[in-house]
Amino acid sequence: MEQSIRLERRFAILDEWLLDLDISDRAVRLYAVLARYADSETHKAYPSRGTLAERLHCSKASVDRAAQELVDSGAMTKQQRHNSSVVYTLQVSSPLMRGVVTGDEGGSAPVMTGVLTGDDLTITTELEPQEPELLNKGFDQFWAIYPKKDDKPLAKRSFEKALKRANLDVIVAGAERYRDDPNREQLFTKNPSTWLNADAWENGPLPSRVVRKPRKLTNAEEGFLLAQKFRAEEEAQQPKEIGYDMGLRLKGVDDE
Repeated sequence: MEQSIRLERRFAILDEWLLDLDISDRAVRLYAVLARYADSETHKAYPSRGTLAERLHCSKASVDRAAQELVDSGAMTKQQRHNSSVVYTLQVSSPLMRGVVTGDEGGSAPVMTGVLTGDDLTITTELEPQEPELLNKGFDQFWAIYPKKDDKPLAKRSFEKALKRANLDVIVAGAERYRDDPNREQLFTKNPSTWLNADAWENGPLPSRVVRKPRKLTNAEEGFLLAQKFRAEEEAQQPKEIGYDMGLRLKGVDDE
């Protein structure tokens, strides 16, 4: 009787949006490794830095840099616990998809992990994110709220880059606060691209407007004004001189 040995094939399937992020290969690999440790419902994982360094064949400092790339791109959040361990929470949808209501069912599937014990199997999905469409909808939402409508193409490029650093809800909420800030003056309102490039959605309220009071006059200035006032009053009290027409006066003398 012929016998065969079957080996388990462990795998982690990643969404395509992760591959399109502007991050290093090591950051993508770290996401895949964390997916193997993550809870299937909460998507939280807490392997040690040493374990991750061993799995990635790199130093702990390299793990930290790759993790920060994932955090900055919106693919993951990181929280330090009291016992010095770190909790990594994987995001399972594209930053472009968060906070956008499209009216259609579907979306990004959660991270898939498991063990293949059967024959080779390939699964395809039709629920691929429509990135350009989602980008346009998200930008239209931001553009409708932002209080200054200048340089729209430049603003859209800045918006696309901003989505790698924050999700849509955060950006839109920041734009609403800036629009409604009672201390914002339209003349000094930032261009939308400038506001986005500066991560200004993280800014607090604008400082209160300073109303300048009239400057107090110096003693010399007050004395000058009083002298002018007294001079004007004296001139008003003096009798007016009567002018004579010398030509008429001489004519009267000749007639005599």
